[in-house]
Parts: sequence; structure tokens; C-alpha cells
Amino acid sequence: MTRTRFASTLALGTFLLVGCGSSAQNLEAQNGGDGLTGSDQRGRRAGAGDDGDLASRGGDCRTEAVYFAYDSSELDGRARSAIESNANCVQRRTGQAAVTGMTDPRGTEEYNLALGDRRARTVTQYMGNLGVEGSRMQVHSVGEEYASGEEESGWSRDRRADIELR
Repeated sequence: MTRTRFASTLALGTFLLVGCGSSAQNLEAQNGGDGLTGSDQRGRRAGAGDDGDLASRGGDCRTEAVYFAYDSSELDGRARSAIESNANCVQRRTGQAAVTGMTDPRGTEEYNLALGDRRARTVTQYMGNLGVEGSRMQVHSVGEEYASGEEESGWSRDRRADIELR
């Protein structure tokens, strides 16, 4: 009787695992094949927080860019919302988070590096206010080095801070 109970338990466990896998695959297919929910897709950027081994690091969240107005490191409502989402993601994970400030290509190299640094530090400070330990965050600035816009619509995407989970 013990063998029968063991076999039944094993069969039930296998059935549940296979069933869960099918549900996850169906959800992935519904979301465009990337396994993200609708809210995660909204903020996803190529390469953002993608380290290949999410489960071993405590979660499957993705970070989203924090955007800034021209010549500013001030946070608006949209930026605060993105930072709050990112802070939740960082807190669910282990390891470090690198915050990189970026700018559009206008201005001198020195000015843009300083502005990128202010943006990254603003994001880091706000995340710290939300409970993320400062020792887990590293601040970087690349200024305009990775800017890709050629007019205002592109420049507005360049004015941001990215958070990479490590």
C-alpha cells in the first residue's frame, strides 16, 4: 500500500508540474512569447536587467528607464512611478544594482557627464528613501556617450537613468 500511495503522489506531482508549465507557456504565448505580463512589457527595454539567470537571484522582474526633462535631474510623477517599480524589483533580488545616468547629445562633454551623474544620484537617493540599501547601488554616468537621438523625439529617450541588476 505504501508503494501505491508513493506512486499516486508522484503521478499527482508530475501532473501538477506539467499543468503549471502549460499555463506558463500559454501566458507566455499570450504576451508575445517573452513571458512578461502586460505591465512588465510596458517598461521593458532591450537588455535592461537581463542577466540570464533570474530565478537564482530572487525574482524575474525587469527594470524600466527613468526619464527626465531637458537639462534636469528633477523627478516628475512618471519618473517616481518608474523608480518605485524598480525599487520593488531590486528589493526582490540579490546582488547589486548599477544606476547609469545619460543625457542627450546637446551640451559639453563635462556638463553632460555631470548631468548624467546628478540623474543617477537622484534615482539612487529616491530608491534609498524607498528602502533599497545604498550599499547595493552603484552610480555611473555616461553623459551623451550612448545618445542615439537626432531630434527632440529621440533626445527625449536619451535623457534617462537605466538600472541594471547584477
